[in-house]
Amino acid sequence: MMSMLLETGQNNVWNYVLIGVVALLLIAMPIMMNARNKKESQKVQEQTNSLKVGDKVLTTSGVYGTITEIKFDDARKAVVLETGGKVKSYLTVDAYAIYTVFKSDAELQREAEAKAAAEQKKLEEETAAKEAKKNKKAKVPVEEKPVEVVEAKEEAEAKVEEKSEENK
Repeated sequence: MMSMLLETGQNNVWNYVLIGVVALLLIAMPIMMNARNKKESQKVQEQTNSLKVGDKVLTTSGVYGTITEIKFDDARKAVVLETGGKVKSYLTVDAYAIYTVFKSDAELQREAEAKAAAEQKKLEEETAAKEAKKNKKAKVPVEEKPVEVVEAKEEAEAKVEEKSEENK
């Protein structure tokens, strides 16, 4: 009888733990989703604000084009895209319909040069750190004696030499 009461008591504890975990998940999930959505919307906002004439873009509907004009109508931002190869056509879309902006060759080259310079600097710093560590291990610090000790030692040696000369 007593063991049955103890077993049901343990089950109650685990039930409360399970309820607590579920409640925590129900509270935490919306918070995490909101933070993720906020980051994504901030990224889209930054991309939209950085649009400029001449950018090559892809819209959310799959249209490739080059921005030829940026218009501000009422409370929205619209861009005019030039599409097509030999036959040009123009399309006006909302700025938020831009899915991605392709980087120009000059921008890609600048980024590659900056990345290479950063890697070179990091490599030089690592090499310098290794050399400093190697030099630190190779050099055993020599204890410097105070000047008074050195002078006293020299005086004692001079007295010993004088006495040895007198004894001869």
